[in-house]
Amino acid sequence: MKNNKYIINTIVIVLLSMFLVNCADDDNEGVFDESPAERTNAQKQELRTALQSSDTGWKAVYFTSPGELGGFTFFFNFLDDETVEMTSDFDDDFTVTKSKYDVVLGSTIKLSFTTKNDIHKLSDSANPPDSGLIGRGYLGDFEFLYYGQDEATGDLIFRTNRTQEEVRFTKATTNEVQNIIDSKAIALELTDSEKSVYQNVIVTIDGTTEVFDFSLNVNRRFIDISNDSDSYSFGIAYNEKGFTVSPPLEIKGQEISEFTYNVEADKFIADLGSGNMAEIAFLDAPSNPTDDNLVVVQPDNAYGYIDDFLFDATSSSSNFRALRNSVNEGLSPFDLSLSRVQFFFTIGGDETFNVIQYQLLSAVDGSIIRLNHFVTFENVDGKLILIDDGWSDPSLAPFVEAIDNVLTNSEGLYIKQENFTVRFPNTVFTFTSAADPSFRMTTYAF
Repeated sequence: MKNNKYIINTIVIVLLSMFLVNCADDDNEGVFDESPAERTNAQKQELRTALQSSDTGWKAVYFTSPGELGGFTFFFNFLDDETVEMTSDFDDDFTVTKSKYDVVLGSTIKLSFTTKNDIHKLSDSANPPDSGLIGRGYLGDFEFLYYGQDEATGDLIFRTNRTQEEVRFTKATTNEVQNIIDSKAIALELTDSEKSVYQNVIVTIDGTTEVFDFSLNVNRRFIDISNDSDSYSFGIAYNEKGFTVSPPLEIKGQEISEFTYNVEADKFIADLGSGNMAEIAFLDAPSNPTDDNLVVVQPDNAYGYIDDFLFDATSSSSNFRALRNSVNEGLSPFDLSLSRVQFFFTIGGDETFNVIQYQLLSAVDGSIIRLNHFVTFENVDGKLILIDDGWSDPSLAPFVEAIDNVLTNSEGLYIKQENFTVRFPNTVFTFTSAADPSFRMTTYAF
């Protein structure tokens, strides 16, 4: 009897197992009724549909490498399954241009811009922002891995193929291209060295104010601020009202993520609420002057502006470049041009023996005329004052007076040893006029 019951129970278990297996098989048939290729194609089409779903196109702010570069704003409009039109604020060409794109399979579904357009300017290794990124360009990518759509905002979420930086496509406004154009005007307000090369950041939190020196690498869109106790670095991306900050700047527990340009005050302001704020303004003098004027006049020190390498340096102000052009216009009828401006201090240990040397290059035979302006110097209130002491050839002095008058102005020069290099490893010193802070000349130390 017990054996019969055992046999019956065993039969029931076996039948039940077979039933469950059959059910599982039925479920699997439902799950895998598409082949892997069919599922991939469906995911590709899903992204193509999403890209084409915005009637006004998409806006993307792309920070290629937040630790060393700022952001660039792009407008994309996906017209069909293979054509996109775009523009950006990378340069001053805002033409909306058509090119090709594709949606392909990488480690996940990937958006790939397959023919040349604005997005490729960021990945061009032959087009670096400065000498520090030669051979690397702007560290950008033109392939983006798709990670879905943000249900709350509708943003399309991507990560760059090579570096995994997040990039969001946000539905564009109807006037997005005009916003990009307007953002360039905002950039000029921040970078206008015709006002002054000096800017600072004034941060007021809980009634306490801190002042920071401000240094902007224009090409990198990257800012360094510092005072005697703290320093911060961050990238910026311009928009039609001001600029955003990445990574957000955190000072004394306050996060600063955006500055807005105030036209009336001619300042960029971040309103942090409760009376807390940060502002960026132009100054007539450095907020934290250095004593580098004492360094440069040490015995046998030499500093040189070399036109071939330093004319286009971002630290050479537009006013300096304009005066250099004025000098060359006067020299042009004689087939000469300014190739160098060099300073020699305390020659042979003699503090009265100092020279500003102007080297004039002949376009005819490549020879050099060395025009020496002998000077003495004083150091007063953090400024170097150069005092006329005669010329090696007074007849040539009028040809360089546009620059020389600034260098020998009685109000003096602010000298700064910079923390960057330009093309070569030489230490860089800048000479800025105290009388006209829109004049700044960049030199190499020798």
